[in-house]
Amino acid sequence: MQAVLLETIDGSVTPVLSTIEPPALRPGSLRIAVHAASINRADLLIRAGTHTPAAADGPAVAGLDACGAVLEVAADVTDFAPGDRVMAMVPGGLAEQVVVPAAAAVPVPVGWSFVEGAAAITALMTEHNALAASARLQPGETVLVHAAASGVATQAIKLARVLGAGRVYGTTRSRAPEQQLLDALGLDELINTVETSFADRVLELTGDRGADVILDHVGGPYLEDNLRAAAIKVRIIGVGRLGGAIGTLNMEELARKRVELIGVTFRTRSDDEKLAIARALRTVDLEANAAALRPLIDCTYPWDRVLEAQHRLAGNTHLGKIVLELTPQH
Repeated sequence: MQAVLLETIDGSVTPVLSTIEPPALRPGSLRIAVHAASINRADLLIRAGTHTPAAADGPAVAGLDACGAVLEVAADVTDFAPGDRVMAMVPGGLAEQVVVPAAAAVPVPVGWSFVEGAAAITALMTEHNALAASARLQPGETVLVHAAASGVATQAIKLARVLGAGRVYGTTRSRAPEQQLLDALGLDELINTVETSFADRVLELTGDRGADVILDHVGGPYLEDNLRAAAIKVRIIGVGRLGGAIGTLNMEELARKRVELIGVTFRTRSDDEKLAIARALRTVDLEANAAALRPLIDCTYPWDRVLEAQHRLAGNTHLGKIVLELTPQH
């Protein structure tokens, strides 16, 4: 089968379309014919050498997720059958076939395409864990989502609504997508951080109370203002570090507001922890909420143009997820 391998060429990690043996079906697993896979920020970090690919058997295959149709199920799997449409976070998703634990697979809602499943799964797992498990979001709470135009953040905004958030605010550094984001996501307000202090604006919008939950995809540069924008007993969830990892922390404000500052990542989670996150996501009725959670997609590329897709992601001009489409051979 064909797969996009991560090869070191002239000292740098480069995705290269190659031919490898299909993975073996294991007990408790599914074989999936992959139709689509998304591009993620971690793909760029792997190429930059700051992250290592997730451990996997055999050659290092690019990608973090996959969406497609089940080809084969292990004898001990009873909850999926050949032909089922599924999406999953899986190391090495950029291949014509992947094998994943059945517990990691999530059914694709009726009416969603394979591209939409690929666009949604990594963001849904990341942001459901951030909102439901880490932030323990309660109905009616105010949520602030940074980097609102990014693929994971757009999904976070939709998911916050489904989980019962009251007001949801977002931030962006670009004027171009503002009205589109407001229309597509139903944000209560989108704050342009180039023109306005998001902390000042959130306090103004909430009558100086602040946000109950802050999903931070920017990182260090926003830490100081996150505390200013925070309500008492805020939960600040550090999901990404688009702007850098180092920030200034006011320990007096941390104590005064009884802040919970929580970092999340998949890199240090065990396989069992990742499966638990997939199981938790399945407690959300994705079918009933399919319209509300339909992912915002920036564009698609054929999978042999993975470098172009990654270049678009690196340019930070996208609005929503970037997805690669495959034509499975089986």
